[in-house]
Amino acid sequence: MRTAGLVLLFSMLGAAPGIAADNHASFSGTWTMDPSRSESAHQDVPTGASTLVIRLTDAELIMETTRNEADKPFHETLTFKLDGSETASTGDGGVTVNGKAHWDGPKLIVETARNVQDSTVTTVYVHTLSPNGRNLIIDKTLTVQHGYQGASAPTTGHGKDVFVRAAK
Repeated sequence: MRTAGLVLLFSMLGAAPGIAADNHASFSGTWTMDPSRSESAHQDVPTGASTLVIRLTDAELIMETTRNEADKPFHETLTFKLDGSETASTGDGGVTVNGKAHWDGPKLIVETARNVQDSTVTTVYVHTLSPNGRNLIIDKTLTVQHGYQGASAPTTGHGKDVFVRAAK
């Protein structure tokens, strides 16, 4: 009986990476922001319609973002290695975006750094799928390294956006 239990345990452990890989593949697709459930649509300068296209391979993540910011179109395609090593891509407006991506169990973690008006802006986005796979929840942290500190100088902001899988 004990041997059968060990065989079952090892077979379950062996299957776990395949299950995770299947879940990871579920992130691929076209996602449209749900403005009613997204903080970015209600901030001081709200984003307009926003679309995120995610393409995954075993080693690479490509994220294409299209949206409007203050009636100005924003479009960029960023490429990341999924082993956590740093990559450089050309972002919106020709700015260099350095980034890293990795899996934390079922969550996709994407970190970026870019220069905006002579300040380094870093982001950490934690992507999580809803249990039914129809919603992509992105917990966002943005930090501005502007070179000074003070009680009236907030440097970090947090928010959550919800994207809905677009019909195929």
